[in-house]
Order: sequence, then C-alpha cells, then structure tokens
Amino acid sequence: MTQTNAATASAPVAVVAAGGPVALPRSLSTFRLAVFVIAAVAPLACVIGVLPVALVFGSGTALPLAFIISTVVTALFAVGYSAFSREVLVGGAFYTYIARGLGPVMGLGAAGVAVVSYTMFVPGGFSYLGYMMQTTLSDVFGFHLHWFVYSLTAWVIVGFFGLRQIDFSARVILFVILFEFALLLFFDAALVEHLGAAAFPAQSLDLHGLTSGAPGVAILLAFTCYFGIESAALFSEEAKSPQKSVARATYIAIFAIGIFYFITSWITVGGIGPDNIKGIPAEDVGLIYFKLSNQYISTVFTTIIQLAVVTSMFATVLSMHNVAARYLFVLGRQGCLPRVLGRAHPVHGSPSAASATVSVVALIVFTNAAYLGLHPMLGLGLIVLGFAAVGVMFMQALTSLAVVSYFRNHPERSLWQHVVAPILAFLGLLVALYFAVTNFEYLSGSQNPVVNRFPIGILLAMAAGIAFALWLRRYRPARFAAIQLDEA
Repeated sequence: MTQTNAATASAPVAVVAAGGPVALPRSLSTFRLAVFVIAAVAPLACVIGVLPVALVFGSGTALPLAFIISTVVTALFAVGYSAFSREVLVGGAFYTYIARGLGPVMGLGAAGVAVVSYTMFVPGGFSYLGYMMQTTLSDVFGFHLHWFVYSLTAWVIVGFFGLRQIDFSARVILFVILFEFALLLFFDAALVEHLGAAAFPAQSLDLHGLTSGAPGVAILLAFTCYFGIESAALFSEEAKSPQKSVARATYIAIFAIGIFYFITSWITVGGIGPDNIKGIPAEDVGLIYFKLSNQYISTVFTTIIQLAVVTSMFATVLSMHNVAARYLFVLGRQGCLPRVLGRAHPVHGSPSAASATVSVVALIVFTNAAYLGLHPMLGLGLIVLGFAAVGVMFMQALTSLAVVSYFRNHPERSLWQHVVAPILAFLGLLVALYFAVTNFEYLSGSQNPVVNRFPIGILLAMAAGIAFALWLRRYRPARFAAIQLDEA
C-alpha cells in the first residue's frame, strides 16, 4: 500500500469550495485536546453510574484489577493509534486510519459504524441527560418538569456551541472537567482521612477475587469507562501541533483517568467494606456514592455531586456532538456524503452544516422517544449508549489491525510500536467485544432479548459502508481512489 507523506497529502485541505472553506482553523493545544478526550470519557459520570454496577454485579472487591486490565489494553491501543496520528494529520480518526491501513473498502465500512455509533450516541446522551436533570433538580430544588424540557434545553445549548469555533467549547468543558477532578480528589481524600489504611483493602489486589465473580461484566464495564478516548485524533486538523499533541493528549487522558478509576474504585471498596459488597440490594446500587458521601462527608457535598454528574454528562454530550460532526465533515469533504457537510463556517471555522445535521437527527430521535412515551434512560439512553460503546470497541480492534498493515513496509517500522502493541491491543479488544456482546444487558439496562441483539446493528452498518464503497469503486473510481488521500 502506498504510504502518504505526512507533510503533504495528510495536511488538511485548505481550498475553498463553492459555498465555503473545507479546512478548520488550528486553535487547540495539547492540554485542550486532552480536556476534550477526558470530557468524552465523563469520569465523574462513570464513577457514579458505572463503577457501582461493576462492583456489585462484576468482580466485587477486585474491581480495581479490572481497571488495570482495561487501562493496559487501552494504553496498548494508544501506542499504535498515536503512531498513526503522527503520520496522518487529517480528521476522521478510525475511518481515516482504517482506510489507510486496510483499504478504502474497509475504511468506508468503518465509517458506517462510526457515523451510526457517534450520531446515535448524541440523542441517547440528550435523553439520559434530560432524565438526570429531571431527577436531580426534582430532588434538590423541587422542580417537576418533563425530561423532554431539560433535553430540549441542553439541545439548544449544545447546538449553539457546536456552531462556534472548537476552542469556545473547550473553555466550557475545561471548567467542568477541572471541577469533576476536584470533587473526586476531595471525595477520595475524605474517605482516606476517615478510614486510614482500611481505605485500601488487600482483597482488591487478589487475582482470585477477579476470577471468582463475574470478570466479564467487570472488565466490560471498565472498558466502557474509556469510551471517547480516541477523540483526540478527530480534532487533529484543529490542533496547533498535531504530530505531537494528539499522541500526548491521548496518553495524558488514559493515564490520568486510569489512575483515578483505580484509586477511586479501591477506596470505594474500603469505604463500603469488602465483606459488605455482595450484600448491597440491587435498588441501592445507584446510590452507593451518595450514601458514602452522606456517611463520610456531608449531605451538602452529596448535593454538589448530584449536580456535578449532570454537568459531567453535559460535557460528554457536547464532546460527542463535536466528534459526530467531524466524522460527517470529513465524509462530506470527500464526497462520500453531501458536499455541504464538508464545508466550514466562514466566520467561526466550525463544521457548521455537519454540526446542524447532528443536532437535527438528535432532535428527531429524542422527540419521537418522548412522543412514544419511552423511558429516557431505560427506553433510549442506555440502549443507544451501549450500542455506541460496542461500535467504538469494534473500530478500535480494526484500527489496531490497520496499524500493523500500514506500517509493515514503512522505513521507520518499530517492532513494539507498529506490531507487538497493536496485536496485543487487538486481542484484548476482541475479549472485550465478546464480553460486550454476551453481556449487553449490562450496557443496555434491558432484559428484552430483542434489545440485547442490537450489537448486530454494528455488522449491518459495516456491511452498508462496504456496499457503498464497492459501488463507489465501480461507478465513481476517482472519488474512491481519493478516500485514502482525503482529497476534497
């Protein structure tokens, strides 16, 4: 396969098409890129919403070990992923990398998965956010409004941010993320102060404990806490120094949140008591952190956490909205979707048409969910978010293979970076995918067998993308050939 020079063909297209420019301004530093990645992961929302489920229904006291495994595999994935980010400087991330490594046909198949996964994450995120706002504001302030009102309010704000230059969103997200980490640090410190050495029980480092419970559930849920970790590469065209900052931002995010997950889950086991975990009633699982906060800190801090979870989810939806818009932007610029989607706003330098499209799709989906009376979390939110998580793991596995293929004849090929680490990541991600498909009910929150077959949709999206690629190759060969070079 022909290699592409990073300084030429991989550079963002800077021409002006009829109707607007097709390049985005470079305004993001390494730190701001890392902030976007961490926002996509939503560490506080994961700690409050995912850790308790993994703790009680997964491996119990050994949950910290599950986070070590997921962190290591994610870091191995980042080794090859970061190598790609230094070679390919255009947006598109998974889609672009897979197209370069495995060919345009597989690349457009991955594009189908990416567009469906990220675009559908957004309405699911809005419905979930609306439900969280409804329950939190009702508990804290006594406001009793339908979840759709809150979702619609968030939709307006996110849509406005999406039409502005990316650093406008970055400033808002930065504040939210710093606040999240401050709360988590304070929570961990307060429990350690009260419990002393008991905050770090030795049982949490016992490998037998990991295998004696339901390791598949624990490892699966630990992996979902890294959803969005790949998003730095999607903003590579808007990074000031993409050959360095994308890789650095990815590593910073992985190890920052990995350390937080490991330490916080370990302290949580100590706070509950290793012998008390399996006795927690199912109806109390979602209240674990609020009860620990009431017990060891104060009810005021509990209220602050409740409100912060809402802002954390808002930051995630905003970040994922930007991610989905940039996939549509790249595909539009290449002519794989309507060209208008690939034009940047002449003033704000944002993918405005793509952003507006994501907003419209989201509005249609969560509005219909409200009209049909679906539960915002169990009827739409968790199902769509779980589906997106499976889609991302699938694309991560393909990207790991693409790294090996792309660099096989590269003059600077590194055995560790371009072969060993990607293969290990691929194997680890295959295991995670197996757990995701066989335990999808823990992602969807549903026992409905039809709902829990939704991961099949990933293969259908892949097949649709491949079919479109084959059509392009036969009837639009010039456009098909341009996919690997991102020629607008």
